[in-house]
Amino acid sequence: MFTSNSQPGPDYVDTKKLGQWLHEHSISRAEIAKALGIQTTVVHNWFARQRIPRNVQASLRHLMGKDGPSELESQIAVRMKNSTLNEIARQAVKEGLSVEEWILRAVGEKLEKNA
Repeated sequence: MFTSNSQPGPDYVDTKKLGQWLHEHSISRAEIAKALGIQTTVVHNWFARQRIPRNVQASLRHLMGKDGPSELESQIAVRMKNSTLNEIARQAVKEGLSVEEWILRAVGEKLEKNA
C-alpha cells in the first residue's frame, strides 16, 4: 500500500493499465483471476477500489509481458496447514512477493542447494 508520501513506481500496474490490457486481449476478469489463483471477486474489488495490491504486481507484469512465459507451466494443489500458509503469506508480503512467487523462489533455492 502507498502512503500519502509515496508514489507507485513506473512499472506499477494500475486498474487502468490492467483494464486496457484485458480489453485488448479479450481476457475476462474471471480468467485473470484464475491465472493468478485468486477469486474473481478479488479482481472486481481492485477495480472498485482503483488499487491493485503490491503483492500481485510482479505476477501481473509477468502475465502481461509481451513474451509471456518462456516454458510450459503447470498448476498444482498442495495441502498444508493454514498456519503454514499464513506464515508464507506474511513472508511474501514482507518481501513484496505474491505467495506463488515466494514459494517458487523457496523451491528454486532448495533445488539449487541440493544440486
